[in-house]
Amino acid sequence: MNDREILTAALRWSTAFEDRKEIGNKKRLFEKHLRIFGASQFDVHSPTYQHTSWLRRAESDASLQLTVARKRERAAMRDLAKVCAKVREGQSHVADADVIDVPVRLTYEHEHGEMI
Repeated sequence: MNDREILTAALRWSTAFEDRKEIGNKKRLFEKHLRIFGASQFDVHSPTYQHTSWLRRAESDASLQLTVARKRERAAMRDLAKVCAKVREGQSHVADADVIDVPVRLTYEHEHGEMI
């Protein structure tokens, strides 16, 4: 297990998590706006019917996107769990992640512009 595999799994999960949160927030916003209209959103003769129809479609689309995002996040979480299990194989006696011997390479730019 190398650093790249660990970092890839962690970033994949993190990206999927952020995407799911963003889609969930968008869906909740549409739901909030629909609650404002209440039962009148279904009245064809209401002057706001066209707007609420658009909101209902947008909320429905967000629901479908959220389902896909949740599946993607769960898949990324399973991959991350597998990576964690491989890293932990030889160190099952350790309870604290601070003492697990996994080399982590962080690169940063030195003040002269060279990568370290």
